[in-house]
Amino acid sequence: MTDEEQYILEVNDKEIRCHRPDGTLDSISWKNLQRVEIVVTEDDPLPATFITLHGPTAAVVIPEGSTNADDLSERLFELEGFDADTFVESMSAQTGQTFVCWKKD
Repeated sequence: MTDEEQYILEVNDKEIRCHRPDGTLDSISWKNLQRVEIVVTEDDPLPATFITLHGPTAAVVIPEGSTNADDLSERLFELEGFDADTFVESMSAQTGQTFVCWKKD
């Protein structure tokens, strides 16, 4: 299991929960979700990619390789106005950048 796979996501109709390897739990409800960003960092030797879910007072940062990350991606693509092209572009980024894929109206 990779370091990223030790982050375990639960995605349901009410919320997204991220169980971290240190035993902590971060969560955000779909109704409080305000912005979705993909953040690419310039780690060495390869860039690291994170899905950042912003709420009104905090953000949940999830490694792109987390267990069940595909479940989250599928649900994000269902958000009205989600920019799938930007999401796909972010997954091949090789330099540090932030990609805004969705904002709540």
